Amino acid sequence: MSKLDPDLVRQTLAGYAVVNQITEAERRARLQAMTDAEALAIFDDLSSHSGGTANMGDWDRLNRWHIEQKIEVRRAFERLARAKGLL
Repeated sequence: MSKLDPDLVRQTLAGYAVVNQITEAERRARLQAMTDAEALAIFDDLSSHSGGTANMGDWDRLNRWHIEQKIEVRRAFERLARAKGLL
């Protein structure tokens, strides 16, 4: 396995952080401009993929899973950074 360049890893992670900020700003702007009808159409489309009925327990479970996945990825990056002496 080749050795990672610490500066490249730092730059890459910093780049991801900037992209995340931009993506979040774009998402907020899109959601602020969305009409109720557009939001309902998106919701209906998403719920139709889960059998036609939106079950709030399913949404809660999906949100928890999404958060757990983000935490796992963060921990993996932290382990990698520690192993490479970046933290």
